[in-house]
Amino acid sequence: MSIVDGLRRQWPVALGLTALLVVQFAWLLPFTGLEFVTWLATVPTCAAALVAFRWPVVATAVAAGSVLTTTVVGASGGVRLDAVLSPLSVVETVACCALVVAVVRFATPRAAAGCVAVLMAVAAIAAVARDGYSFVDTNIVGSLLIGSLAVGAGWFLRTRDAERAVRMASAVADAQREERMALARELHDVVAHHLTGMLVQAQAAWEVSDDDPRAAHRLLPGIVTGGTEAMGAMRTLVGTLRQGDAETATTDLEADVLAAVDRVRQTGTPVRLRYDLPADLPPEVGRSLLRLVQEALTNARRHAVAATGVDVELTLGPDVVRLVVSDDGEGGAARREGGYGLVGMRERVGLLGGRFTAGPVAGGWRVSAELPWAGRR
Repeated sequence: MSIVDGLRRQWPVALGLTALLVVQFAWLLPFTGLEFVTWLATVPTCAAALVAFRWPVVATAVAAGSVLTTTVVGASGGVRLDAVLSPLSVVETVACCALVVAVVRFATPRAAAGCVAVLMAVAAIAAVARDGYSFVDTNIVGSLLIGSLAVGAGWFLRTRDAERAVRMASAVADAQREERMALARELHDVVAHHLTGMLVQAQAAWEVSDDDPRAAHRLLPGIVTGGTEAMGAMRTLVGTLRQGDAETATTDLEADVLAAVDRVRQTGTPVRLRYDLPADLPPEVGRSLLRLVQEALTNARRHAVAATGVDVELTLGPDVVRLVVSDDGEGGAARREGGYGLVGMRERVGLLGGRFTAGPVAGGWRVSAELPWAGRR
């Protein structure tokens, strides 16, 4: 999880801690300079709770230092803190509970145990030092109960994350397997295309063989029969594998790409196409390019929020064929987390020995793929 995504998900905690800080600030009014310093010393604990998902050990150290500072400052000036069911103030209690949940959820078991032990030790010190000047007498049983609930909540979320990771791994494996099957179907189509050519040539040789009619008649019928049987078996296999497929491909890549673009245009999404590929592109490369174009356009149509257009570029390099599909829509996080189209595209390109990238760019999202091609034929 990136720091930006993590902080976005922490907005309920941030909102709650901010509200408690405001209430605590109002409670101390009118306050002396020492009371303001005591209030200010609780802010780092709140900040540590918000970043504990990324830096649990550092956040625990900051929170512990902040609590000790608040304890020392409060004890030196006799500042009355609003402690309820805990030796810490309400703000510190909530912040430390959020920190414990994050630490138990995201840190390693050893680090989590160490962080929780440190916070318990700091709370024990505060229970002794603040007992004489807290607003409500500290409750050791209550603080242990609150701490146990925080640890339990963190462990529950950790278990749920582990189960989700297993499901995600299984779904990714299924997407990769599906893409391998799709690639196998297309490779079967290519083989069938070549077998058709062999069959036509064998039939022609059978018809025009003049030098040794007897030998031709003995050999060519077997070739024709074998090719016919191979074609029948291939069609049966491809027909079985294609059950449920809605989109088919022809031998004209440009026409197929235009058809895919037109289907997206009919949904109301403007698509700009730049096509600059030769007509003699190998069938296996052409079919993979078509599948990548279809999947990238589907990704843009489903997840590009408020997009004004999609650009599709198919160009030829010295040794590679390049595909770039970009849009100016929002929704980058949803594209990463939802669906497995990107996983399938990456798997396909990897199987063909190419390079694949997908991610946010300035003002939108871009999918880029390069498929190797030995050169012009």
